[in-house]
Amino acid sequence: MSEQNTKDRIREAMYSLVAERGYDKASVSQVCALVGISKPALYYYFASKEELFLDMVKSLYPVLDPEDKGFIAIVDTNEYFAYLHTLGRSILANYHGDEERRRVLAEIDMQAARMPALAQHQQRLTKSTIDAFAAVLKHGVDIRALPENYDIEGAAQYLFVITSGFSTVVAQNADVDTVAIWNRAIDLLLLDAQNR
Repeated sequence: MSEQNTKDRIREAMYSLVAERGYDKASVSQVCALVGISKPALYYYFASKEELFLDMVKSLYPVLDPEDKGFIAIVDTNEYFAYLHTLGRSILANYHGDEERRRVLAEIDMQAARMPALAQHQQRLTKSTIDAFAAVLKHGVDIRALPENYDIEGAAQYLFVITSGFSTVVAQNADVDTVAIWNRAIDLLLLDAQNR
C-alpha cells in the first residue's frame, strides 16, 4: 500500500469518526482500528491527533490559489464576466450537502475556538482566498471589464464572505440556492462597477 493511500485512508477514517462522534470523542485507537494499522504506523504519518485533524480540515476546503493565473488569457469582457460566474460554481462543486459533511463542518467551527493551529489555518485560508479573488478582479480592471477606480480589495472581501457563507449553508442544511446566490453576488458587483 502506498504512503499516500495510507494517509488518505487515515484522513477518511478521522473524517468519519469526527462526523459520527465529534473530535473530542474520536480517538487515535478508533482511527487505527478503522484503517487496520497500528498506532506507531499512524504516528509515522501524523505526530498527534490534532495534527491529523488539521490535515483532514485542510483537505476539506476548496482553496483558490492566488498563484493560479489561468484567467490571464481572458481578454474579452463577456468571457471575463462568464469566468466570474463559473468561478463560483467551481467553488460550490467542492461543497457537498450530505449529513456527514454538515456535522464535520460544525465540529471544525467549534474546534477553531479551542485549537490555535486550526484558527491560524483558517486565517491563512481567508487571506489566500481574498488574495486569489483580488488577482481575478485586478485582471478585470487590467482588461477594462471593471473600471480603473474599482474597489478590488472590498470586492474580494465581499466574494470571500459570500463563499464563506456556503459552508454555513451546508452545515445548517439550509434550503438555499447557492448557485443563484453566487450569480446574484457577481451581478451586484458588476452593477456596482457600472455605476462607478
